[in-house]
Amino acid sequence: MRKYSGIEIELINIQIGCLIRLARLKKGLSQLDLGHQIDSNSTLVGRIERAEGKTSWEKIFMLSKQLDVNFYNLFELKKKDVLLSVVDEALQYENKLTQEKREFYESLKIKIEETYSTFFMEQKSN
Repeated sequence: MRKYSGIEIELINIQIGCLIRLARLKKGLSQLDLGHQIDSNSTLVGRIERAEGKTSWEKIFMLSKQLDVNFYNLFELKKKDVLLSVVDEALQYENKLTQEKREFYESLKIKIEETYSTFFMEQKSN
């Protein structure tokens, strides 16, 4: 079985957060609404969307079912450009785009760029 690096796991966590956020926004749900639908809270949803900490696969599974997102697709690492386009699309669905949210999206794009760069450097050295 192939061993996954910490950087690769970090990218997958970022990707899961981006894809869950986009699906939630497309459905017009708040983090609070979605949290209630899976018998949880907005804090959990926000942490997943921001890729903060570790989340059980059960919660991610419940979110994917509630949002009609293919669970397995969440864990298949996408190319950098695809993930950046998911972030751009999510930005378009934001109803109340505050300066704080705008800065979040910009910092998320930078984080994706930097993490992919680190990942590819790691791949070259192996």
